[in-house]
Amino acid sequence: MRIGISFDGFSEFGETLAFATAAAQAGCTAFWMADHLGYRDPIVSCLAFLLADPRVTVVPTAVSPYLRHPMPAAMQMATLAEAAPGRVALALGVGNPLFLAESGEAVDKPIRVIRDFVQGLRGLWSGEPVYQDAMRFQLQGARMMFQPPAPIPIYLSPMKPQMLRLAGTLADGLVLSAGLSAGFVRHSLAMAEAGLVAAGRQGAPFRRAGYVSFMASADGRSAVEGVRRKLAFLFRNRFIDDNLAFTGIPIDQEAIIAAMAKRDYDAAARLIPDDAVDAFGVAGTLAQCRAKLAGFAEAGLDEIVLLMAGEAADHHYALPLFAPG
Repeated sequence: MRIGISFDGFSEFGETLAFATAAAQAGCTAFWMADHLGYRDPIVSCLAFLLADPRVTVVPTAVSPYLRHPMPAAMQMATLAEAAPGRVALALGVGNPLFLAESGEAVDKPIRVIRDFVQGLRGLWSGEPVYQDAMRFQLQGARMMFQPPAPIPIYLSPMKPQMLRLAGTLADGLVLSAGLSAGFVRHSLAMAEAGLVAAGRQGAPFRRAGYVSFMASADGRSAVEGVRRKLAFLFRNRFIDDNLAFTGIPIDQEAIIAAMAKRDYDAAARLIPDDAVDAFGVAGTLAQCRAKLAGFAEAGLDEIVLLMAGEAADHHYALPLFAPG
């Protein structure tokens, strides 16, 4: 079971880099940097991670094509790959509708938009002139003047059935959202597998990663409260509704979204019951967390990416998880 760490961009950059360095020394070699609008930039952060330790791999995630053109995205990722050949991947996702709306964007025809963006990136990374009449951009002979020294895997960050199948059809892997139950992880991976089969890609290299909201503490109870707050942020995303319904746990998602629109994190957290924390996250002592993480691995994940709740001291407390053996 490979375990990586997700950084959400909420913490000051120096603090994030210091913890990433400590985590690498403890044995963690996979860092996923979130692209949450209004927070720290994922590309800049990933470059710092790569330069700080020669063992780590990085994945900016989930970069939204609703706010980007493929040419600058291709340039950024190829530069990262040149700085650290073979240690870079990219995860694409639609993005959160609430925050996209605040930036003047609306989600429209996401399957086509993601497919177009993947095609554009791969065309540009080939070094050949690219002609593409896409829904949200045009490439009229655009070309990169340098190529990545190693292939850059493209993962999707899917939630709904069509996007899950699309991941199996055209991507190099996927990373599932945090806040999913282990049962819904298994359900989601089955849909991606259907895409692999439909595209005749059975047996092709395909990475199955998933975020898990996580916190460990000596008493276990404070960890539950930390994960509760993290889940409140995640459940602001309307696309996670199928996962919530799958477990049957009653959660007022509309009220959570309304609280998050006001940035009232405390009110949103109060709407997350204890049984939801247990179903949708991993919280407890280190020993309890190890056992719960194994359940997500058994659901089919190749890599578990910890979306760590709590403060810096709580993050450092969990570092023994990454020790070899």
